[in-house]
Amino acid sequence: MKRFSSLLILSTLLTAAAFAADGGSGKVNLDSAVKVGSTELPAGTYKVTWTGSGDNAQVTLKQGKTSASTTAQVVEVRRNSDAIATKSENGSRVLTEIQFRDTTLVLHPTQVQAGQ
Repeated sequence: MKRFSSLLILSTLLTAAAFAADGGSGKVNLDSAVKVGSTELPAGTYKVTWTGSGDNAQVTLKQGKTSASTTAQVVEVRRNSDAIATKSENGSRVLTEIQFRDTTLVLHPTQVQAGQ
């Protein structure tokens, strides 16, 4: 019975890891406006979804009718809390990373599609 329980737990963990590697979703709170490519997203809470893994995952940030999509590198990591990383560029805050507890999305700044 103990062996069965161990196999069940291992199976569940492997399934969860495989799912995370192929895509996922989460929410991110932007405390001020940031740029994603050429699109400026106002402060607020955005749903983040991504499909794919590795260097070419498709990432979309969406709040109501406002959205921006780009590609990103998906990196599996462990951290204690969610966060974002930005850089200052030409007087604007540019979103460079979205960090979830198990996954970091390193955004590629040049390939962006915006939607309103």
